[in-house]
Amino acid sequence: MQVITATAGAVPGAAPPRHGLWAVILVGMALRLAWALVFPVEPVSDGFAYHTFARNLVEQGVYGWEPDQPGAYWPVGTSAIVALTYLVLGESFAGVVATNLLAGLVTLVLVHRLGTVYFGAQAGFWATVVVAFWPNLIMFTSILSSELYFMALSLVGLYFWQRAEVGSGRRGRWGNLVLCGLVFGAACYVRPIALLMPAALAIVPLVQGVRPFLRAVLHAALVTLMVLVVLSPWTYRNYLVFGEPALVSTNFGANLWMGNNPDSTGGYMPLPDWVAGMSETERARALGDIAKAHIREDPLRFAATVAVRVVRLHERETIGVAWNERAMTETLGQIGVVGAKLLATGYWYLVVAGGLLGIWQLGRARFWSAFFNPAFAIWSYVTLLHAIVVIQDRYHMPSSPFIAMLAGVAIAAWLRRRAAAAPAPA
Repeated sequence: MQVITATAGAVPGAAPPRHGLWAVILVGMALRLAWALVFPVEPVSDGFAYHTFARNLVEQGVYGWEPDQPGAYWPVGTSAIVALTYLVLGESFAGVVATNLLAGLVTLVLVHRLGTVYFGAQAGFWATVVVAFWPNLIMFTSILSSELYFMALSLVGLYFWQRAEVGSGRRGRWGNLVLCGLVFGAACYVRPIALLMPAALAIVPLVQGVRPFLRAVLHAALVTLMVLVVLSPWTYRNYLVFGEPALVSTNFGANLWMGNNPDSTGGYMPLPDWVAGMSETERARALGDIAKAHIREDPLRFAATVAVRVVRLHERETIGVAWNERAMTETLGQIGVVGAKLLATGYWYLVVAGGLLGIWQLGRARFWSAFFNPAFAIWSYVTLLHAIVVIQDRYHMPSSPFIAMLAGVAIAAWLRRRAAAAPAPA
């Protein structure tokens, strides 16, 4: 099967010098390290939960708020990674910074690799530049969270998916599919939304013909089966804890309720008092039933709500500042915090605009190539999933590398047009 290795409409041109790429990556990593040295890790919100769970894993061997109350409301992956750093380094956040830096490096390298495969060398290079200087991604280096881990794992999984599609490497098609399933399974432990990423990717070859599409569907089914195998030990653990299986976490029903009930604003809501005393699985089922009934009651209203949330999911990018705010206030003052929010959101708007222009650029040569490419597929999948369930500005972060790839297409096309318009030397 032939995947889009240089998407129709991608920008042609010679690859930038190799030393230029590594200079960009080194500068991007230096910015992340400098940020972590200035602003220490101070777990807040979900980060505090992950820290508590990691401590209990290390000290008690139990995943939950209390040693006698095992749970699965949050996916275990992030806490397990942090617990491993605590085992090695003690209860120090140096390990959190180190793993965040590693995730940042993997993201930079694979954004370049995949951006080049999908859209050409120049687009891949400029996508890497976009990610290297992205304020929010730099700020997350000092945040205990799932976002950077998930982005890196998603890109590694996509790397093996792409190699399986072209049957490249010593492992061949099936070996790469196995590795893809293992990595997407690991990503599911961090954020369960990885489960359906293979299905989103399987849609990409639809315009290439029936056989490529059916082969991609087979690949997606095999990868998803492998993911379920990887998750099965934790699913069984949840069965022992709750008396019924829970694939990874027990928060889907609650999240669906937050986004779909008469009082919902589309974002986070505290859970209602009447669920107190329920088990996590009972609570998930009860809240999920209310949400589904709310959706069925007026499907047109639901569709309109989803459309609005697609836009609102992209309305700002301030979470990196918010979760660093105490340390930033001490160093920069309140004015500095406001300035950082403006900088982060302004950069975000530029990247999104670049991503949309990249889609337009791809469609200029051939309409279908604008929408049937892996970057657009993952961006669309992440957006639609959260628009259906619940939105916060951090929920668009898993699509960041893919928006950057599309922005790279736009930047490379603009530079090519500028070079073509320049007068020839005398």
